[in-house]
Amino acid sequence: MSKAIPYLLQGKNIILVVDGKSHTISKDTHIAYGKIVDALKAQDWDALHDLVEPKKAIVNFGKGYVSINDNKVFWKGQPFHNALATRMIEMYQDGFPIDPMVRFMENLMQNPSKRSVEQVYGFLEKNSLPITEDGYFLAFKRVKSNYMDCHTGTINNSIGQVVEMDRNLVDDNPDSHCSTGLHFCSESYLGSFGSSYDPVMILKINPADVVSIPTDYNGAKGRCMKYEVVGQVGADVAPKDAFTSAVNSNYNKKVLDPSAAWPFATGNDPLEEYVDVLEADEDLYTVVRVYGGQVVADGLTLDEAEELVEKNIRQKKAMLMILDADGNEV
Repeated sequence: MSKAIPYLLQGKNIILVVDGKSHTISKDTHIAYGKIVDALKAQDWDALHDLVEPKKAIVNFGKGYVSINDNKVFWKGQPFHNALATRMIEMYQDGFPIDPMVRFMENLMQNPSKRSVEQVYGFLEKNSLPITEDGYFLAFKRVKSNYMDCHTGTINNSIGQVVEMDRNLVDDNPDSHCSTGLHFCSESYLGSFGSSYDPVMILKINPADVVSIPTDYNGAKGRCMKYEVVGQVGADVAPKDAFTSAVNSNYNKKVLDPSAAWPFATGNDPLEEYVDVLEADEDLYTVVRVYGGQVVADGLTLDEAEELVEKNIRQKKAMLMILDADGNEV
């Protein structure tokens, strides 16, 4: 363990001396201020070494393309400026895991349209549409009583269908308000289209496949080249509440909170789903994600597992937990 780090609280600033060098940590400007306060309270001097220096606060996420440094989000080393970057910074500063946001960004950056890259996340946040654990998002679509699309009556939109068309056939002009493409919308748009008795389906969409966000109806709808139908809004269920049941019943994913700016997974116990992958050796342990349950590493000693969990906490990556050979949380 590192030696204690001398420090002084001075209003909104913290003065620390790390390795003989003085640092002024401002609450208003330093991205890791909250974590530094927590580390000081816990006397976690090792964590402070990683948090104090801005260059040490650089965190690489996902496949390594996304990083955060000094209140900025970078994509492959280049600054990334839009609503998504702003939200990621806010969540990072508050200590929330941002894995779904990172996957969403990785997917989004596969979109060949600069305009779509800039618009999609703002559309989701404005319309309270949730992001899934794998970096897709959920939206609505009203269809005919026989589940065919309302425009042509030829596209089946029943649960489980994957609908796709060539991207260059989708109108990419946001000022073309009623045009070609596969349509999705927010809850607010549902009352503007079709009959209230017609089915409302829930779509799962890769942000890479979004082509345009039309400017009419206050930006409440969009056009894409591909979507998957994952659920249906029940007659006695509010549209936003249907997101949870759609994901749970069709994909066995965790519960999503569609009312949040982005959803945090909760609900199903991942221990029940991943016991079969645990090592039989009672002295070895498995590390899994708290949100999602995916196995991160197995066959670890307890010291190795605890070190991995602590490292993820320091670097603000996915929240992890340790399981023993019987699937019990350590």
